[in-house]
Amino acid sequence: MIDLFKRFGDRRPEYAKVYRDPIINRFTIIGREDEEARYESGKYFSRIYETYMYAALLGLRRDCCIPLRDMDSQEFIKISSWQPSEMVQYLFMALLAKSDIDLTSLEAMEEKQVEAELTKLSRLLEEYANGGFEIIQAKLKDDPLFFEGEYCFVELIDEIQ
Repeated sequence: MIDLFKRFGDRRPEYAKVYRDPIINRFTIIGREDEEARYESGKYFSRIYETYMYAALLGLRRDCCIPLRDMDSQEFIKISSWQPSEMVQYLFMALLAKSDIDLTSLEAMEEKQVEAELTKLSRLLEEYANGGFEIIQAKLKDDPLFFEGEYCFVELIDEIQ
């Protein structure tokens, strides 16, 4: 299982470029902003991968999974670079729980089969992140003032749908 997690960490998932400006750039510190500038500009995430992890967790929580097919996408940074590692492990376990991977038969699989399972898991991450980005996008459209609140992202993930 450790090897599977390590190999999952070597993946570079993709995200739909359509969310780059309205969500990622809007709510994430890009470059070097000081803390005061961050607060004044309404930035909630310190790193781009934090925004991606949040979107994936939101998609998982709401069971909103949207494939990236037919969307212009861009490769993201390696999962092993994401922090905190405990959050990455939680995300990995949540994806395993949602996947159809048979963990008991994994050890008997050939390398190509294991690689195919890891690819499916990476695609699942992309689909849940895409779903989470879509939820944020819809909220921005329906209630743009919602994101003026200090705890808006906590409230968003706790909303019951």
